[in-house]
Amino acid sequence: MLNTFELGPRLHTPAPDFRIGDHNQISRQLDDLMGPRGLILGFLGDIWLSASVRRIIWLQRHASTFIRAGFNVGLVIRDQPHMLYGFYISSPTPLEFPLLADVRGEVHQRYNMTDHPGLVLLDRSRIIRHKWLMPDERVWPKIQEMLDMLQTLD
Repeated sequence: MLNTFELGPRLHTPAPDFRIGDHNQISRQLDDLMGPRGLILGFLGDIWLSASVRRIIWLQRHASTFIRAGFNVGLVIRDQPHMLYGFYISSPTPLEFPLLADVRGEVHQRYNMTDHPGLVLLDRSRIIRHKWLMPDERVWPKIQEMLDMLQTLD
């Protein structure tokens, strides 16, 4: 993982709000995505890059664990809604989270996530509590590391 202290969003600050369309072209905002305990918000570039596909499959595999813990998942992707829809309908198993089309990269910019794929953890008050910025050769953090971090939020 990258040393993320200076990269990505500032910790312990309110998460920037946004309104963008999802893979079904339904307008979503931050409050719509929040779970009872918070949100894991992912950021990716082009959806069909092999690294992006690996990351989506990883999130798909673990999303139910996060949701059971009270944290919804959302994935902000720098791509067109029709590309996200194509990925969504081609997935062999249904995705349990929305794919959000950040066509112009405005949400990526608000969260300072333009240069690296990553995950941002928000608590139920929409405060940024943790972030993981990933180099190209890594998919996401280890699941246990994330679960340990989720347990610290109450």
